[in-house]
Amino acid sequence: MSPSYHYSYTKAKLIGALLKLEPFTIFSELTLRIDGKNYMPDICVYPKHEVDLSLADSEEITDMPVLAIEILSQTQTIEEILDRFFMYFAGVIKSCWLVVPIAGAVIVYTSPEKAQRFNTGEIFDKQLDIRIHIEEIF
Repeated sequence: MSPSYHYSYTKAKLIGALLKLEPFTIFSELTLRIDGKNYMPDICVYPKHEVDLSLADSEEITDMPVLAIEILSQTQTIEEILDRFFMYFAGVIKSCWLVVPIAGAVIVYTSPEKAQRFNTGEIFDKQLDIRIHIEEIF
């Protein structure tokens, strides 16, 4: 996938908003190893922890984030992302967000069967107690 202008801008704005959340550490494009297969969410959110850059680096991560975020690009389908969410939940990720730049919307999935759409006001992920005003992203 070649990131588009809108995708890239939305991702930067979202990371900026997430970095303000004190109890979390934010990563971009980590390779998560789930059931022998690699997945790379656009953004991963972990409980707050220090990152020691002087230690050996890792290309594949088996420690799952609490939140995986995918930003819909012009080359992806929603079904592709929802299939990934199913694997993320199987890998014990607690929450998944689908960000749709063209619609100015964020859909928060707390399970494969339960979702809430936000396009005004405050995004509220009840599972993780995360609150971000939609205007910080779009």
